[in-house]
Amino acid sequence: MNGRIWAPRQPGFIATWWGGHDAPASGVKAGCRMTRKRIFSNIAWMFVERVIVTLAVLASNIYVVRSLGVSKFGELSYLLAILGLVVVAADFGLRRVLLVSFGRSASGALVSATLLLKTVVAVLLGVACYVAFLQSGDAGFLAMVLFCVFAPLEVYAFVMQAELRNDLLAKIRTGLALAGAGARVWLCLEGMGSVNVLLFTYVVQSVLLTLAAWAWTASDKKTWHVSFRHFSRVWRLSKIVFSKSIYFFFSMLIIQAHYRVDQIMISKIAGSDELGIYSAAYKLVEQLLMIPAIISAVLLPQMALNRKNRELTKNRLSMIYGTTMLASIAVAVPLMLMADPLVRLAFGAEFSAAGGVLFYLMLGVPFLFLANMSGLYFTVFGQERQALIRNVAGLAVNVALNLYMIPRYGATGAALSTVASYFMVAIGAELIFWTRFREHLGIKWAALRNLFGNTYYKDLIYVLRGR
Repeated sequence: MNGRIWAPRQPGFIATWWGGHDAPASGVKAGCRMTRKRIFSNIAWMFVERVIVTLAVLASNIYVVRSLGVSKFGELSYLLAILGLVVVAADFGLRRVLLVSFGRSASGALVSATLLLKTVVAVLLGVACYVAFLQSGDAGFLAMVLFCVFAPLEVYAFVMQAELRNDLLAKIRTGLALAGAGARVWLCLEGMGSVNVLLFTYVVQSVLLTLAAWAWTASDKKTWHVSFRHFSRVWRLSKIVFSKSIYFFFSMLIIQAHYRVDQIMISKIAGSDELGIYSAAYKLVEQLLMIPAIISAVLLPQMALNRKNRELTKNRLSMIYGTTMLASIAVAVPLMLMADPLVRLAFGAEFSAAGGVLFYLMLGVPFLFLANMSGLYFTVFGQERQALIRNVAGLAVNVALNLYMIPRYGATGAALSTVASYFMVAIGAELIFWTRFREHLGIKWAALRNLFGNTYYKDLIYVLRGR
């Protein structure tokens, strides 16, 4: 490296994606094309899923928001924020560990060890949720206990992702999302749409997805099997998995806090009405926020297999970052321009203040997309501590600004704090601690520079055509 920031200089560097020009044998090229086709198929299906789910959930959310009103919707948003943190805690960073390591000779033992850890975490979370119910009397925490009961089986959804069966998962998620959206509208129409009942529909939707993944994996012919016959081996492996997952867990928990801490702090500082305004705008954004996380989950297994070729992996990351920048700007700008009329049309005059909130939240989307996609670098190259540093920095900025901005500007202040925290995670923390992130900054700089050259777009077309 010679102390310099890395940046690819050779022309046509993207053309080496999944083998490209350097593949010496036709069989290798064919295999690369099949892998690439599989990856693009997974991504395409998940984009279709996201479009369908976004439209269906958006329509459902609009009706639910109108039915509940500002205050009750604020209460529901608060419980959903808590549920989001429970979901991340149940994941415990195990998804990323399994995606990186699955496919080797010890896959069965790896899945068994992951299942064991998931069970322990789920039991602890279930107890915590039940204690919260006893103390608060809020039945919403019982719904979270139900989620914890089935949380260990989520391991089988991880396996489907590792096997690049995201297309099937996308179809299942789409069906469940449509059913859940329809159920919430029906409950509101029948006058049964209380806050806790609506929360329960989200939990049931998640549980059914987990059960579907378990059923499909159990019926599929596979070369690995879950077994605790050699428990000592599984236990030793579980300790290794735990040591690798702990940094992912804290990073994911902090990232989820970026999504949820605004709503929790608004509820405590400004009240349910102001939270309802913020959450109405956030409901229009949150479906978009899942796109980079879903795509990175598809790309991670293949990139992990080739991580020993560091230069090739950095070239791939540069292309991913460049494409992420283009896509996020293309999504954010139109929605920023239409923010106010969109909110008025969707939710009515009662939520008109959410237009400004939506505008600022969309301003942060490019930073959020880049922050999520750049998590690939830290996972593939085992830089979990660096990822934790930037995520902690982002959360600290978010909380500090919220304490100042929410009492003065309410929901709009929270939105501005969120944008600042996204910038800190995507770029700011890496600039502050530039000696730790020199290589990664170089990849991002190369991605930005390549957007202004013809070679990038020619190579992107080359990759998409699969030639």
